[in-house]
Amino acid sequence: MECHPHYNKIIKCYVWGFFGGIKLNIKHKMLLKQLSFSAAVLAGLVLSAPVIGQQATALAETTQTSVSSTVNTTFTGAMYTNTVSGQSMQTPQTPNGFEHSLYFQATDDSGNLEDSNYALIGDNSTYRKTIINADHYKNLTMNFTITNNTKEDKKVNEIVGLPLKDSSDAPLIYDNSRGQSSIAPEADSQSEMVLTTYIAGKEYFLPGSHPASETVPADADWSTMDRFRVRGTLHPGNSWSIKIPLRLNLTDKAALDKYLYSHNWATLTDYSYAPDDHGVELRTKARIAQQDSLSGGKYLATVENKDGSFTPLPKNVQDLMPQIGANGEIFWENLNDGDGPVQGDVQTKLFSTLDHVGFTGSFFYLDLTKIGSLKASNGYPLEQALKALGYDFAPDASTNKTATSYYYQFNGVTPNFSGGGNGGLDTGGTGSIQLRLYKVTPVPLPVTPSNNHGGGSSSNTNTNTNGNTTPSTNPNWNPTTPNKADGTTGLPNYAAVKGTAVYSTKAIYMYSDPTFSKSDRIAKYTKRTRVNRPMFVVTGYAKSNGGALRYKVRDVNKQSKHYGKTGYITANKNYVLNVYYQTMPKNKKITVIAKKGVNSYKTASLTGKAHHYKKGTRLHVKKLVKHNLTTRYQLTNGQYVSANKKLVIQGNY
Repeated sequence: MECHPHYNKIIKCYVWGFFGGIKLNIKHKMLLKQLSFSAAVLAGLVLSAPVIGQQATALAETTQTSVSSTVNTTFTGAMYTNTVSGQSMQTPQTPNGFEHSLYFQATDDSGNLEDSNYALIGDNSTYRKTIINADHYKNLTMNFTITNNTKEDKKVNEIVGLPLKDSSDAPLIYDNSRGQSSIAPEADSQSEMVLTTYIAGKEYFLPGSHPASETVPADADWSTMDRFRVRGTLHPGNSWSIKIPLRLNLTDKAALDKYLYSHNWATLTDYSYAPDDHGVELRTKARIAQQDSLSGGKYLATVENKDGSFTPLPKNVQDLMPQIGANGEIFWENLNDGDGPVQGDVQTKLFSTLDHVGFTGSFFYLDLTKIGSLKASNGYPLEQALKALGYDFAPDASTNKTATSYYYQFNGVTPNFSGGGNGGLDTGGTGSIQLRLYKVTPVPLPVTPSNNHGGGSSSNTNTNTNGNTTPSTNPNWNPTTPNKADGTTGLPNYAAVKGTAVYSTKAIYMYSDPTFSKSDRIAKYTKRTRVNRPMFVVTGYAKSNGGALRYKVRDVNKQSKHYGKTGYITANKNYVLNVYYQTMPKNKKITVIAKKGVNSYKTASLTGKAHHYKKGTRLHVKKLVKHNLTTRYQLTNGQYVSANKKLVIQGNY
């Protein structure tokens, strides 16, 4: 397994689809008892919805009976265009004065026509992608229409590329097995247009467009057609359109298996030439995939070895693992490769655009914050139960801070014990996703489990409305050196350094005593948006009678009625975080989020104003520098900006 960790929210990994792979293999065996391996038959295997649909039903009856949970909702349409976010794009584009519509189309199980996302003008970040649902489509076509909605004649010069134009090993090619030995415009198209096709790299004129001697040879291999061209003058209010049948270019079962679990997109391109120049390009992409639920048992607990291999953890650890998908913790990125490291508000925004519908070959996010709060078999929250056995979720390699999310690709690789690449594990029944753990100093459990998954108290400790309590087990606890993370101080490695600022992310109280009780509350701070979160300066440390770490702080919110007050607040990282970033963003980019923007300065002390950047501006970072106890970003232009999380966010917003 190849893993690229990112601080706080994402560890980018590749996952093996163990149960998904088994289901596909069984399905193929059943199909191949009835079908030959010819290219046409295998194309029909995927293009014929009833065949795969029937086999999938039979498979469900024989292999799914033991599955107790599923992370997928059901999607039975032919075209998946990002259903959860409503971001489908199916409107014509208007380059060079024409309306252009270029898209894939197929028939669903009910006989209805469904369209893919349409081709758009722009670059790879603009194009809208589509997944063609392998079990619920048939009669796939490429559709192209150009319309003149102006009041004058318009010159047309369009070259439309099929998937073979984009890649010689494109998964979709012209389907000459559907009784269509040539291509022709739709019946309602304006007739006086010249249509040519490119077969095996050579341009030919279609009948009626040029003398017969220059038309397509009778023995031409239409499956090699990679584009067509239409030229002429389109009159006001007229249209010209064409449909071209497509099929999967596969030769055997192994190719089908590999393709369905690949991230191989087929591209349609419209090169729209203006009368005097090249004009613009429009593109859309699609791939055929099967829906997969990732259901099938519990998460697999492992530790990674130095050589990149993985070792399953003992039974007492594995028994704590929850069912896959038991808490809605899986979010699918079906149509993109993901945005890299995301966290906080950015993660919330991203997850709102993702789905619980998943397809083979797609990427997905695994939210560890939800998994960690699930109850383990012993009644405690999983994360707390793991720490008692001396394990925690694997940390980010660059920051050594515990990760809260993983990022996987579901690629159907058979699990194994080998290291590196797509290595995985076969445990004879455990589910298809591993949780990467690492060893930590054990933290004994309270006498009874917490009832609110880390946000409350246990029977042997004090009442705490600001985070869970942890008994004190380290006799060498020394709060004067909180930076060390080797276990000698008793402080977690996320503890803020004395003299630095922290803010609350949820509602908290300030207390006059580190052992929190209602009678000791001296101030209440409600949950606020990022830029308005209550901020405090850490002036010291203490522990409650139950052993929970507390910050001794001073209120530095000038607009607050509690400004200047001192007391104790929780140090629980689920409630309180450092105000300043301590590490570089993975992609070396930050985005301004402050409503009024931020200033850049000539020095790290933030003196000598250099420039003002508006909200939403993306800045390129050279390095992170320290100034006294706070951090600054040095930009690639040599200027400095604050690393305050209220002002900027790492990555793209």
